[in-house]
Amino acid sequence: MILKEGIVLKEINFECFRCEKHNDNCEKTLNCCCKNCFKSDDTNLLKHLENNELDSIVEGKQQIRYKPGETIIKQNTSSTYVICVRDGLAKVYVEGIKGKSLVVRLIKKLDFVTGGDLFNGNVQRFTISAVTPVTCCLINTTKLSQLFSENNRFAVELLRHHAKQNNALLDKLVVLTQKYMPGRVADTLLYLKNDIFKTNPFSVPLTRQDLADMSNMTKESLVRILQQFKSSNLIKTDGNTIEILNEEALQEISKNG
Repeated sequence: MILKEGIVLKEINFECFRCEKHNDNCEKTLNCCCKNCFKSDDTNLLKHLENNELDSIVEGKQQIRYKPGETIIKQNTSSTYVICVRDGLAKVYVEGIKGKSLVVRLIKKLDFVTGGDLFNGNVQRFTISAVTPVTCCLINTTKLSQLFSENNRFAVELLRHHAKQNNALLDKLVVLTQKYMPGRVADTLLYLKNDIFKTNPFSVPLTRQDLADMSNMTKESLVRILQQFKSSNLIKTDGNTIEILNEEALQEISKNG
């Protein structure tokens, strides 16, 4: 299958759908692309676009469904699109030397991942892979660049979003380089509860290795610290379900590193 700009996708197990006519009801066009999937939340990055501008983005955008484990973006490859997540959970990670990876963030519904040639050249600096079934829209960066120059409110929102992403990466760097392992695990648990799942208890579709990669440690070290937290009645686990029993104590561990 060939996408825009001559990018060839081989041996990737996904489904791609496009509508000949753009229906305004996403719930009734699950196999298609429509503009309302960009307007379902007041915090959405594209909320400042007019209907004709949204129509421009919808024209030619592609909705793709990925199965768990499939790669959405590959580090050090070139692409000319950005990703808007419509549904599901994916991990963003940097592939290091000797097969080691560092998970820098998780992305979920309505997250917008800038990349391609929009700001930083057309070489991707990270890999994104699906954790759960993921549906996302691929948007051509050429159209976004045009809207960036024509719509001031959208340009400001996009710059703020890009700066927010960079600030989060800087904060992650500080955590991983200046905190001891218990502080890093506490940060990971609080991030999952308060930023990703926003409930307690929460079911984690991530492996223990994924959690270790989020905390920059080995899986064995992560499991040991989780056991320490359980013994101290800070958390309770049941398979992939985690419940935080003493969030104040975890925050203190996070604060003291």
